[in-house]
Amino acid sequence: MPKSKVSPDHEVIAAHMSAVTVAFQMLVVCLQDNGALQPGQYPAALHGYMEMAKDKADPMTLAMLDDLRQSLLN
Repeated sequence: MPKSKVSPDHEVIAAHMSAVTVAFQMLVVCLQDNGALQPGQYPAALHGYMEMAKDKADPMTLAMLDDLRQSLLN
């Protein structure tokens, strides 16, 4: 089965999300290195927000937050 081509808009969105994810990963590492954040604290906070907002927030927003949270757990 041939791969479908990704639209330029999709490529921009994917690149943006990737850059934001890496930026958050580096920020979390810096904060943990300085003792300002405990390991797992930020992903736990994101999870708490997602649970609180699951009936109000846009599903795409929640999916993006979950992707970010998962990337911070690894």
